[in-house]
Amino acid sequence: MMRGEGSYRHAHWFFLAALAAIVAGFWPSFFRPMGAGDLGHTIHGISATLWLVTLISQSWMMSRGMVQWHRRIGRTAVFVLLPVLCVSALWMVAAMTANPDMPPFLPPMLAFIDLPSIAFLIVLVALALRNVRTPMAHMRFMSATALLAFPPALTRLYARVFAPDVGFMMALHGSFLTVEVILLTLIVSDWRRGERHLAYPLSLGFFILVHLLMGPVSSMAGWQSFLASYATLLGY
Repeated sequence: MMRGEGSYRHAHWFFLAALAAIVAGFWPSFFRPMGAGDLGHTIHGISATLWLVTLISQSWMMSRGMVQWHRRIGRTAVFVLLPVLCVSALWMVAAMTANPDMPPFLPPMLAFIDLPSIAFLIVLVALALRNVRTPMAHMRFMSATALLAFPPALTRLYARVFAPDVGFMMALHGSFLTVEVILLTLIVSDWRRGERHLAYPLSLGFFILVHLLMGPVSSMAGWQSFLASYATLLGY
């Protein structure tokens, strides 16, 4: 076993913990009333959940030497599940933008988080595939995709658990800080092992950039005009 692979031998337990946090965050709005919402929300929620389940199963299979099954499920996830997840996410952004029940400032801000996150998910998966013959890099790029679900899930969880002391915006900033701390911890852990990989520093830069810009950009008239056109294009 290569030096950095040992730390990922039981990564499925960390992915399982991530899935538990995401389920807790979306429990009232999706998992408890599953199927009660519209088809778009249902498809997106199920595909996003299956992505985490895939990460869990992929790690578990590799820890048991099931390489062929790892590759088969990986191909299915990339060429079937990933497109469904991304298209449904793009559709949900349009639906959210046209939601009259949300405060006017909120859809542009969440869309600024969501649209770059969809693009970054594709980038991470593409880099993972490019590094498929470099297991330590491949594992880290795929692991980083799980963190993209944390801001929406943890924002809901923090706002619910710590209400009324923590409002939505404080919970949103808290969710980003949580992800940034996780990534810093992973980077430091790699450095202590003598590992140098792109996945976590790149992800940290992405989250910090979105965190810093989500307020200023979402208030710009140009961004709001773009979102209105985007929602209209998708029929909202």
